[in-house]
Order: sequence, then structure tokens, then C-alpha cells
Amino acid sequence: MHHDPAPSSTAPATPERLPPSLAWLALGAFAIGTESFIVAGLLPVLAADLRISPTHAGQLVLLFALSYAIGSPLMAAACARFGRRPLLVASLAAFSGLTLLASMAQGFGQLALARLALGLVAGVFVPTASAVAASLVSPALRGRALAIVTGGGTLAVALGVPLGAWIAGWGGWRTAYLLIAALGLVATVGLAAGLPRRLAVAARQP
Repeated sequence: MHHDPAPSSTAPATPERLPPSLAWLALGAFAIGTESFIVAGLLPVLAADLRISPTHAGQLVLLFALSYAIGSPLMAAACARFGRRPLLVASLAAFSGLTLLASMAQGFGQLALARLALGLVAGVFVPTASAVAASLVSPALRGRALAIVTGGGTLAVALGVPLGAWIAGWGGWRTAYLLIAALGLVATVGLAAGLPRRLAVAARQP
């Protein structure tokens, strides 16, 4: 007697979903990108408020760039023993606090120091965020995950900088900085709540 083969009990694989924490990583990258690039558009306003020349104020752009470029590998080595999750949360929280302090700067020196420190913490967060984004998904989705996080920085240039300059036009550069600090704080809370508890050590990034 012929018996039909039993139907397969294997259910179709459920498509992998991108984790929501990628959105918080992208928001953090957006806040950092906006702060890093917005200064170039605020030089006349900054110079007038701090009573310095626009050329002098332009050094703020260079200070951040040098701090990021030189400090990023140094900070990576110094923070290698820390886990990625606390490193991301701590660096973004530090970014928010430093941006808040920058908004209260009373002179070029205070703002310059804040920009130097911001470059250092940005050099910790941005590469770590990319590494974590890649580790949160399967190899097939790594390209999309990285695109989401790096897209936060791209969107900062396309949208955050002109929007921040518009806000500074009616509320002053300090108001723009306060809003950036608030964005960073929201992303910090989101990462603290949404990132998995166990992530690989930052020194073992691929």
C-alpha cells in the first residue's frame, strides 16, 4: 500500500529584522555629525558673541578635526579593555554633557577646550557604533546596518547643519547647541535601554 510522504514540519524561515537599537546609534551619529559640522556655518555668530575675529573663530573647526583624527586611535587603544556597550553609552553621555558645557562657554578658550574634548569622544563613539552595528546582525544584513548608522552622519550634513544654522539665526548658537545636547541625551537613553547587555570587547572589532 502506497503512503504519501508526510508533509514537512519545517516552517519557512522568518526573515531577520534589523534591531531597533540601530536607530539609536544613527541618532547618536546624527547628533555628533551636526555638532562637528555646524560650527563652520556659525563662525560669524560665534565670533560676534565671543568678541573674536572670524578667523580666530575658524580655529574651532580645525581643533575638532585634529582632535578626532589624532585622538581616535589613541582613545581606541586606551579604551580597548572596556566593553562596547558601556563605551557607547559613556561616550555619548559625555558628548551630551560637553555640548551642554560648550553652550555655556564665555570665551574662546572654554569653547576650544570643549571642542577638543568633543573630538575625542566622537572618535570613540563613531567607530564603535559602526562595529556594534555590524555585530548586531547577520553577515547578510551588515551592509544595511552600517548604512543606517553612517546615514546618521550623512543626514547631519544634509539636514542637521542647515537646520541648526536656522535655529541659531533666531535663537543664537547656544540654543542650537542645547538642542544638539538634548538629541545626544535621547540617543544615550535609547542605547542604555535598547542595546544587548553582552557585546564583544571593543578591541576585538573586525
